[in-house]
Amino acid sequence: MPITIKDVAARAGVSVATVSKILNHHPGISEETTRRVEQVMRELEYAPNSRAASLARRATRNIIYLTSLPADIAYTNPHMFDILCGVQSALSEKGYTLTIMDTCREEVPGSTAEQIILQKLADGMIVHGAAIDKNISALLVRRKFPHILIGHPGDGSRLCWVDTNQILGGQIAAEHLLERGYRNIGFLAEGTTDEIAYLRLRGFRIAMQEAGVPVREDWILHTTADLEGSYHAAFGLLSMQQHPDAVICGSNLLAFGLYQVAAKQGLNIPEEMALITFDRYPYSTVLDPLPTFVQIDVHDLGRTAGAMMLRVLKRPELLVQTYATLPRLVCNATTPYRP
Repeated sequence: MPITIKDVAARAGVSVATVSKILNHHPGISEETTRRVEQVMRELEYAPNSRAASLARRATRNIIYLTSLPADIAYTNPHMFDILCGVQSALSEKGYTLTIMDTCREEVPGSTAEQIILQKLADGMIVHGAAIDKNISALLVRRKFPHILIGHPGDGSRLCWVDTNQILGGQIAAEHLLERGYRNIGFLAEGTTDEIAYLRLRGFRIAMQEAGVPVREDWILHTTADLEGSYHAAFGLLSMQQHPDAVICGSNLLAFGLYQVAAKQGLNIPEEMALITFDRYPYSTVLDPLPTFVQIDVHDLGRTAGAMMLRVLKRPELLVQTYATLPRLVCNATTPYRP
């Protein structure tokens, strides 16, 4: 039997009218009562029909793309749009439409996804790693809702996922510098909670350990994913009494900041410091000299996610867990052989 508004009211100890007012954001209900009712709705996995109806009209051959779209997304995560285009191209070839659902402005995180999953208001769901949480993960698995997560959810997960091997990307960057004769290597990374930064740094550590080269922990700096943060981290690294003779920048935004600070301090790249970063877009092509970078084709990653979504729709029992779109080295001017 489906959960009804009466079940919610009974569990929360309020009237049906009170639950209805909360669902319709009616004024006059205390915050305490509202929180209690919303908690009961989550516990009972109740999705209000009034909000579901508008989504249901779009359910035929429709895939939801669940993501977080803050106002500065074009600046902080420009790859999001390449991924979206890749997903759309794969789905449109088979007659599916893609509906984007933004989670960053939800009053109750994950509430939109819960409604879609519980009432099957779409054929499937592709979830960007930035939008996933434990509740959504559990619902997708428990309800066997067709889905693909873009990003690695961690070992032991029963989610279907596709991702780029970010650890391998970090290894490729470090191994290239080691092969060119560099041993004093630093690493500029985005925040300590950034999963991609963590995995790339892990790959760097693996390569250094396998080569028998010690890692200088003071040469590993974390910062925010913006220009101010990149300047701050680069300044901190280059202001050290002894700084590395090669740096891996976890994103080309960080490389941009390092270029600017190096120029102000009169440090020549690559004669005095080698540099390798990740991805061609958006900054690598405007830097001079053109940096060596590890390229990840995120459009192809999106296409793969879309293609895997279609496979899961045909075979719901299929557990897709795969690395796709292997990173590759693009060698340019900033990693010459060390004299």
